[in-house]
Amino acid sequence: MYIVFLIIAVFMLDVILYCEQLLKEEAALTFERLPFLLFTTLYPVLIGLVFALPTFIQTCVTKGSWTFDWLPFTVLGIPALLIDLIFLVYFYPVGIDVPLSFFAEYGSQASIICGLAFGYLALSCWKKKAAAVLSL
Repeated sequence: MYIVFLIIAVFMLDVILYCEQLLKEEAALTFERLPFLLFTTLYPVLIGLVFALPTFIQTCVTKGSWTFDWLPFTVLGIPALLIDLIFLVYFYPVGIDVPLSFFAEYGSQASIICGLAFGYLALSCWKKKAAAVLSL
């Protein structure tokens, strides 16, 4: 099963990088950067979801009731999403002033890592709890 997952993940990564290149070329020609920025902000989340997919499928197969582990999602997931979206806030006219030194110091690597972490946590926080057996 993992080899099939690996083949799908590599194919998906190839398609994502091809789409990124097309959007980058379009942004250079039309000076419309928003589609490129949206894509580069959201594709690490998609890759993180793909990384968490095998574990999530195993969780779906097990019996039990669904629960959501809020602690890692709130402590790690939400800040990771905010750091991933900070580049969009900088280039989109929202009115929030983010210092340029943040981007010079951390670059886009922080956005990619945080997007991967959020995508992984979005699926991995879903768990199944085994039904409690009452004994008398």
